[in-house]
Amino acid sequence: MLRPLRLGLVVNPRANAGRDQSLRLGEFCERLRQAGHHLTLEETAGPGGGADAAQRLVAGSDLLLAVGGDGTFCEAVGGLLTGQIGPVQALVPISFGTGNDVARHLGLHREEAVLGAIQRFASAMSLAGSGVHRMDVLEVRCQCDGQEVVRHGFLFAAVGFASDILRHTTPRVKRWFGPHLSYKVGFFRALAQWQAVRLQVRTERGTCDEPLVVALAANASFAGGGGMRIAPDADLADGLSEVSLIRALGRWAIARQFFRLTQGTHVDHPRVDYFKSGWMEVDAATPQAVAVDGDVVGETPLRVTVLRQAVPVLVAPAAASS
Repeated sequence: MLRPLRLGLVVNPRANAGRDQSLRLGEFCERLRQAGHHLTLEETAGPGGGADAAQRLVAGSDLLLAVGGDGTFCEAVGGLLTGQIGPVQALVPISFGTGNDVARHLGLHREEAVLGAIQRFASAMSLAGSGVHRMDVLEVRCQCDGQEVVRHGFLFAAVGFASDILRHTTPRVKRWFGPHLSYKVGFFRALAQWQAVRLQVRTERGTCDEPLVVALAANASFAGGGGMRIAPDADLADGLSEVSLIRALGRWAIARQFFRLTQGTHVDHPRVDYFKSGWMEVDAATPQAVAVDGDVVGETPLRVTVLRQAVPVLVAPAAASS
């Protein structure tokens, strides 16, 4: 039996490089209403607005839908974790962004898959058959405008070259090259200006203090529109991150490793330390940008902690069995 659901939609109107997606959103919402569900929409108001919107929706929603990209989803995660306790049983990513890697990991990249998963949830007689799985979340503490802020990530948190890639994958690059090429273009644009930075990195393994390309803690296996296999051994529910410390390389050496990055074999390089840890701390003499999933959210000092199975998410059947 299909039960009507209360669906709270956190909508980022600036997702996908600011393209107007109102028609697509209207059609998607109409399909949900035709299925008998009740919708409440809250638009985000600038960076961090997704958390506020999620907090407003928590009290009256069975499912919380993050309509945007990876950043919108992670802001909704933050709102769910820091807001009041409500009836929300799962978060659902709706792919209106550029990369949409969270949705890819959960098997919900296409709208048909999302609609099918929601219908499955609505008809389930128990939580076990609903498609809800609890996943790890990265709690990220860093500095922004001189104050400590707390952000949440599903994919990765990093200092170094990853932040440079995001800064060079501008809205114009996203509009011109689309989701599959834009982060690759950002990679090579960032490489042209890249310089190694000395980072002090602490993990469960110990301390590393030397010039690095990047210090990265990954919760999920791929990012960058599905094009970069940042952590081939990552598990979304094991309570650990996959840490990559890439020691300083020349620009040409980094460029030669790009193909290996797309295959996930870069972790075998002799200049890469790759291991599991439940936390990572990064500091530098000069504050360095901190990247979380698809956004630059602050500066070092950084502390990343894995919150094991902290958030319930809706997962497509194929993704749940893989």
